[in-house]
Amino acid sequence: MSRAIALFNQGCGVGKTTITQNLGYHLSTRGHKVLLIDLDPQASLTIFMGVDPESLDKTVYDAHFLS
Repeated sequence: MSRAIALFNQGCGVGKTTITQNLGYHLSTRGHKVLLIDLDPQASLTIFMGVDPESLDKTVYDAHFLS
């Protein structure tokens, strides 16, 4: 059974990226399959996870608006 967990808040700097990264990490260490989707225009989670956003061939934008 799948579950979706969404973390959001209007404010900047309230810890959404940190909580998302830590939650994903801890769920994965307990054997859960985890998919983190970064919808932040600043790509904070993507960068935090060690991925250069400029190196990506496709993004969520491409999947949503260009398909």
